[in-house]
Amino acid sequence: MGVGIFLLWVWCWLPWPQGEAEKAQFARAVSLQQAGQFAEAAGEYRSILTRHPDWLEARANLGVVLGRLGRYEEAVAAYQAAIDLAPQMAPIRYNLGLLHYRHGQPQRAAEVLAEAVRLRPDAVPIRQLYGLALVALGQDEAAIEQIAPTVSQASPDAAVLYGLGLAHLRLGRAGFRAVLERLASFPGGKAALHYLQGQAFYRDRQYEQALEELRLAAQGDPELPRLSLTLGLTYLQLGRSRDAIAPLTQAAEREPTNLAALYHLADACQREGREEESLARLDQALRLDPEAVEVEGLKGRVLQRLGRTAEALAPLERAVARRSNDPELRYALGRLYQQLGRRAEAAREFTAVQRLKAAQLEADRQATPRATAP
Repeated sequence: MGVGIFLLWVWCWLPWPQGEAEKAQFARAVSLQQAGQFAEAAGEYRSILTRHPDWLEARANLGVVLGRLGRYEEAVAAYQAAIDLAPQMAPIRYNLGLLHYRHGQPQRAAEVLAEAVRLRPDAVPIRQLYGLALVALGQDEAAIEQIAPTVSQASPDAAVLYGLGLAHLRLGRAGFRAVLERLASFPGGKAALHYLQGQAFYRDRQYEQALEELRLAAQGDPELPRLSLTLGLTYLQLGRSRDAIAPLTQAAEREPTNLAALYHLADACQREGREEESLARLDQALRLDPEAVEVEGLKGRVLQRLGRTAEALAPLERAVARRSNDPELRYALGRLYQQLGRRAEAAREFTAVQRLKAAQLEADRQATPRATAP
């Protein structure tokens, strides 16, 4: 499934007169592009643009071929230059949004696609892709608003139905079951169906059932968005950290900016005694978000386990400063102070832990319904 079902717009016409040589070169570039010879096509488009920098179609198609070559930032620049030439051309914004989405940048995709939807609210592919970007951002209400009206206008594919189903699932909406029923009879929809069912079991903490469904989904389509991450998390919940490492590694490699994938991979590695690998992943996560409390806390605990107590102090203190009501973090910091011979500070942290746990017990007691006389 994935996002391969969304197609790029390719421009093949000549909107303003050129000489015969320019027309022939543009036609040759398009032919190379359609034959999958993207590097050669890029060279032709660049050659055209050195002489005619305002040739919109050449610039837009350059973005397409650079994207297919994996030259992400260059492709973004080419598309942006095309947008500057023709701000009202929604298809160019769609192509740029699709590029961002495929490279794990849903926020950038959503920003571009929002404007494309404003320009072309009737364009089903644009609204569906915008909806999927919103799903990736967890903006499920807004995603449903974009996707739901389109599924009756045109036959949706499995990726779109999956995104719609996931949004309904996370919101606890009845529409989730309707999407499952549709996927059950949809060509190529079985993998997405199993994936959604697995996520529903995971939400309900039925991890064995979730694992069974997720494995079936992986057999049908291993490229489902974030399937590897969900599979890894399920293994972790089952205490199978060794099995979790492979899918979490795959998730982190597919989405290098996914903080959750990096954190949980680091967690799985440290559970398996692979502390140095865990630290490398944690540092990678902190480069993405230097203020991530969970990442700082885990880094401190891993360093502490390795006996690098002086290095462990700074990340644990930062984590506690940002989340002072977390008893586990404060206990870890107390233990570290104890190891460093800082008894007064250790006692302060242990006292705080006792206070926080007592407060939690009282809150749980207050939340427990009291029995009434029959």
